[in-house]
Amino acid sequence: MRKNRIPVSTVKTGCMPFNSGQKADEGYNVGENPVKENGYYVSTYNEALEALRKMKVAGWRNYGSGNNGGARQAIGWVKEADAKMLLAERNPEVRAEKFKKLTDVIQ
Repeated sequence: MRKNRIPVSTVKTGCMPFNSGQKADEGYNVGENPVKENGYYVSTYNEALEALRKMKVAGWRNYGSGNNGGARQAIGWVKEADAKMLLAERNPEVRAEKFKKLTDVIQ
């Protein structure tokens, strides 16, 4: 059901889709929420995305610039085109509103 879908984080964290810019030096830190205690690193974005798709409550840490490993939890799964549209929006409040308007979101 989540095939070809990208997880999107909570409204509190700006409805940010999981993306290649969230990698740490060790790789992508993924795990069932909370990620802090049970997370593990995978080396590539595709491996991380496949791991997230198998989780009941997918979680990851955002190591993108200025985020210092902030935890993220998936609240929905969107098509790749919708993820790109959300990623293009820099304002977290506007991005959250755009996410709320999407009609093809898998929980």
